[in-house]
Amino acid sequence: DDPWMLHFLKLGQMALVLGDSLFVHGGLQDDSIGYVPKQEALEKDVHTWVKRLNEWKERELRLFIKGPEWVQEPAGPSSCDPQTEDPVPENLDESSSPAPAKTPTGGGAASTLTRAAAELIAYGTPGYGTRTIIYFNPFDNGNPVPRSAKVQHFLVDSGIRRLFSGHQPHGQTPTVVRHMQTGLLAITADTSRSDSNGSKVFNENNNRGRAISIVRVQGPWTSVVGEMNDGIGHGFRLNTDMQQDELPDMLVGRQLVDQSWVKTIVSKSGEEEHKRVIAAFGQGFKVSIVDMNISQACLKLKKSYGWGEGVLAVALSELAPEMLAGGTASHESCADGYDDIHTMRSIKRRHPLFELEEFMKASTFVFSFNGVVRVADLEARKKIVDNVNKLIAAKKRVVFVTNDSTLSRRSLWTRINEIGINMQEPMKSHFYKEIARSKSREVAEEMLKQNSVVTSAHTAVWYLKQRSVKNPFCVTFGTGIHEELREAGITTYYSTVDEKGKVKPEFLEPVSAENICNLIAKCPDVDAIVIGWHHQLSALTIAVAAQYIRWNKELGRVLPCVACSQDKTGVMGKVPTNFVKESFRGLKVGTVGNGGMADVICRTAGPGVEAIDCGKPSDIFATHMRWPLQEGGLGIDFEHAVYVGDSMDTDIVLANKTGMRSLLVLSGITHKDEYARKRQKDPSTSPTWVIDSFAHIHDDASMFDRFFSTLHSYVKSSSATSSYSGKTSQSADSSPKGHVTR
Repeated sequence: DDPWMLHFLKLGQMALVLGDSLFVHGGLQDDSIGYVPKQEALEKDVHTWVKRLNEWKERELRLFIKGPEWVQEPAGPSSCDPQTEDPVPENLDESSSPAPAKTPTGGGAASTLTRAAAELIAYGTPGYGTRTIIYFNPFDNGNPVPRSAKVQHFLVDSGIRRLFSGHQPHGQTPTVVRHMQTGLLAITADTSRSDSNGSKVFNENNNRGRAISIVRVQGPWTSVVGEMNDGIGHGFRLNTDMQQDELPDMLVGRQLVDQSWVKTIVSKSGEEEHKRVIAAFGQGFKVSIVDMNISQACLKLKKSYGWGEGVLAVALSELAPEMLAGGTASHESCADGYDDIHTMRSIKRRHPLFELEEFMKASTFVFSFNGVVRVADLEARKKIVDNVNKLIAAKKRVVFVTNDSTLSRRSLWTRINEIGINMQEPMKSHFYKEIARSKSREVAEEMLKQNSVVTSAHTAVWYLKQRSVKNPFCVTFGTGIHEELREAGITTYYSTVDEKGKVKPEFLEPVSAENICNLIAKCPDVDAIVIGWHHQLSALTIAVAAQYIRWNKELGRVLPCVACSQDKTGVMGKVPTNFVKESFRGLKVGTVGNGGMADVICRTAGPGVEAIDCGKPSDIFATHMRWPLQEGGLGIDFEHAVYVGDSMDTDIVLANKTGMRSLLVLSGITHKDEYARKRQKDPSTSPTWVIDSFAHIHDDASMFDRFFSTLHSYVKSSSATSSYSGKTSQSADSSPKGHVTR
């Protein structure tokens, strides 16, 4: 009666070229570019291809108008056959309406049930495969991916600099992918799921809320302006020539090391200095959003997206504590009903079974020393050491890290060699042989040590050096920080311990104004506070450190306060098996951690005082790991590295925020039940793989099957009653087969 869809299709186009911009619904992939149904040859030019594609659509519509009914035909060529001729006249009357379609009935084996324009209908469905530009998802499991080199060159060679598409919702703002090699801008502008909780009073299908974005193309510039659901304005402006872009807008469309993409720029006050960067990471139907300052975004850029280049380079000496604070995280759902939510939950809860072959593809392996390599079980430790040595023998780079600030690189290096790690094997490589020949073996070994171990004490001192600190006050225990300061050429430090690592008696005295003043008088010109893990922290030490900060603040000076880690607790060991209370036996013996001590000092110093975290999983530690070797960093390429750790809160979070794949071992601080609970609540703590111990990476698969069968049972019992929108969630071992990946 009212063929409105037909009229709509008459007006619409399969693709549209306007100037240097191409508009499509879904997107382009290798098999779809240049392809026109019913045409054998591929088109080589975008303009000709788009013209032929739209002409094919017109012919299909004319076929449909002529005969929309389902018909039974003998098996053979049909309207979907590329060889079928189109007998319909070229003119398509706007007033034409098809006759009512007949309901299809079954046919025999020797006949085919078909319909005019069947291929046009199929072209807009997933069944058409990889040759459609209508039904194509430009994301991988909900996260944007760059277009292939073939697609990029097909477009750019025809003068296309911008590709616009829709089809796939991805949060409140358009998603941009900037291609660094060709300059192509790909913009997916579907915000139809920007707020699934939008008011349904006037429109029961309202999933947009108040979020709005306007995309404008003006000459070589593409600008986006709009408003988020919370009323905060956002926007950016990008040129087809990326050399014309300016900070912070030029960050949009670039990928960060944690695999998220910069989506837009916001400013709550509208002032330039208060602009924030919004980055998003998609997984399934869930989009995780993090806002951060401009410097943080620059520090987290992937190398292939300009990290450390030109205006994107960040001087660590200029970073204030608040600029290193973690961004605000939130989550958005692009789910379309219960089935999609069902799928999202099954994706989140799948178990990452270990795959040795995939694990071994990495070129660099980063090990958390305590809990992974250095374990209490001596038999397991021997196997672990053997497995690490196999990696070294396979010419893999191995790096050891720790948040224990009582250790320097030199002392950690000694421990690594003492337990049997064969760090002499890398000395046989051509690189270190050449250094030993041209300089000396001692120089070569020192370089190997610097390239293979890092402690939080070393990272903290590396950061102090970046800030040109010359006279820090050290709240510390042991000799780790002292050794690193001397290695860095900082020799005029003032410390709570002597050169043997013992606490100076004067810092164990009672708190009094006289004692505070006397201690500060010994070194009044302190230019930073560095806080390590102190095993005998006294009230007087806290007061002295806080007073340094407060007095300088009152005089208008900012005294950097650097923490070797933000670990709130530390583990000293386990309750003896012969302890008086039997139920306590074997439990962890904890104490105040480095971060807890830093918090006390900062709070005592007054409001607004924050410590700069230099331990795992901080941005400073991550930056130190990827910083060039020649500038004191580790030079680790995160994309080709695997992190092996025992702590979900530090090791795995660090791996996830840097984009490294990760292996969680349950031989240290994290146990099986704790792992199962945490990964349900916080995806940022979920590893790529998990096994019980690094001692077993070469064991047969049956061991892992047994291990995970018990884990499955635990998760099933603990989460079977959890609900979402009043519906019982699917248990982990009944996840749809198509959504379980390894």
